[in-house]
Amino acid sequence: MIYFLYSNGGKDSSHNAAQKAASLAADLLKKKPDASLFSLTEENWNDSAVDEYTGGQGLFSNKYIVLIRDILENKELKVSFLDKIELFAESPNIFIVSSGSIDKASLKKIEKYAEKVQEIVSKLTSFDTKSGEKSSGFGGSNSVFALADALGTRNKKTLWILYRQAVDEGKAPEEIHGILFWQVKSMVIATRTKSAEESGLNPFVYQKSKRYSVNFSEKELHELLENLVKIYHNSHRGIHEFETSMERLLLEY
Repeated sequence: MIYFLYSNGGKDSSHNAAQKAASLAADLLKKKPDASLFSLTEENWNDSAVDEYTGGQGLFSNKYIVLIRDILENKELKVSFLDKIELFAESPNIFIVSSGSIDKASLKKIEKYAEKVQEIVSKLTSFDTKSGEKSSGFGGSNSVFALADALGTRNKKTLWILYRQAVDEGKAPEEIHGILFWQVKSMVIATRTKSAEESGLNPFVYQKSKRYSVNFSEKELHELLENLVKIYHNSHRGIHEFETSMERLLLEY
């Protein structure tokens, strides 16, 4: 099954379409809590991955929900996607494809196979090209601090949903990064100390971080902390986009 969201080609069009796609995925995850979430991009697109996601299903989940982005802007990968579009359409899994813009010929072929096609005409409004109806964005309201708890309990699905909601509500990726960095750093400190007094943390924060730290190995905590530092510096150097880098980390950690 394919859901396709594309923009009208205006400023930040690719970003807006990707945001809508992520919000839709978050909405679907609430309705299908047993589903597993994955992402296909230029970096991991290959025949093996396509075969896995179109034909496979999780051992303990009913469906895969797969975000596909940055594919249709690449000429070679667009050809590959369109060649395999029947596989995506006939798969029991859900594929949410986003693009900043799309040519008429490709759009016509996608419309033939997609369950739903939406043109993003503004940041808050989309247009269903099949039904001809406008619809508001998907999303919800949650405290950004709940992200720290989702990270600590290692609930990846909830963490990603809360991240998307926070971004869609206007929270800066830097602010979210700060919350998550603080939580990981607190867990690292808690694993190295025997009391709140020794750690220098608030007693409540210490106890919670100590409890959360058992969900990670020491190596995992250090790698997560290191990756958060890399994201911050690389994004400010213009190597990666902050929001996208954070989202990728949360989907993969």
